[in-house]
Amino acid sequence: MLKNIWDLCGESPAADEIPYWETINRYLEKLDPNGLQDIVCRMCKRLIRSRAFENARIRGKYWQIILDGTQLHSTHGELDEKCPYRIHNKGTPEEYRESYYYVLEAKLVLHPGVLVSIMTEFVENNAEGEMEKQDCERKACWRLLERLKKEFPRLPVCLSADSLYACERFFEECREKNWRYILRFKEGSIPYIAQEYESLRKIERSRQEESFGNGRRCYEYVNGINYNGNLLNAVEYCEETEKEFRKGKKKGEREKRQSRFLFLTDLPVTKRNAAEVAEDGRKRWRIENEGFNTQKRQGYCLEHQYSKDYQAMKNHYYYNVPYKVDTSRRRDCLKC
Repeated sequence: MLKNIWDLCGESPAADEIPYWETINRYLEKLDPNGLQDIVCRMCKRLIRSRAFENARIRGKYWQIILDGTQLHSTHGELDEKCPYRIHNKGTPEEYRESYYYVLEAKLVLHPGVLVSIMTEFVENNAEGEMEKQDCERKACWRLLERLKKEFPRLPVCLSADSLYACERFFEECREKNWRYILRFKEGSIPYIAQEYESLRKIERSRQEESFGNGRRCYEYVNGINYNGNLLNAVEYCEETEKEFRKGKKKGEREKRQSRFLFLTDLPVTKRNAAEVAEDGRKRWRIENEGFNTQKRQGYCLEHQYSKDYQAMKNHYYYNVPYKVDTSRRRDCLKC
């Protein structure tokens, strides 16, 4: 067995010892990251074909894929030339350059509490191009969407993402690929849409209210907002809760909390399904809370610089497959 491990690393055995981290790192410097990405895709295809997660589909048809980016390791020193960077305190004596690794992750929703990575795209500069024109999360998104369609050409998909992706190109990409979407929307993203929504909601009067526990929630929607030929539907979710302090200086006092979310979608919205659209849109936060935070804080050390070699670093990230397997296995616990 030890000999097989050494053969896999492409080096001669050292006595009866297992390879230590430097040997494995040298192997990862030579390994093509696409091979590990292929394993991840195959795992997801197996999970989808198992039909064990059919209830996770939106409207019984679309598999929800959530997009979000996160920063990995960062340093004031130099990293690989492909790494993006920021200039802080520009033009002052305290000016410094921060280099960092950044990744865009697509996660497949298999259950309200289960997400698994389906595809990854690194934000990386072209060493041969102009360094002033850096790569960014949006550019990485266009590359990821092309790869996702090529790998899963017939998969019915509903994409969820934050307001960064609320733009004309994203709408067109989804239409061309026959995908659906539910996007978090902020007024500053596309002011025209925000204005149209505010005007039309006074006419349509679709507001619904309901009580729950210690608060109230309401849903409101507007259909048919035309943005450069893209017909969009907007759903607003508002929630008001009241919290009573039981400890400290504020003991006995009550505090009201309000939250408001607005979503854009091309899915048909009616009085019966407006709440469902809002709930599906709110799942996006799970990629951060149950995905990246788990990988960063619960033993997977996502932000650690495992290697100074860029290719090895990418392989270390893909090598986080045990987390992907561990996450999917939670489904068994949920049945208990």
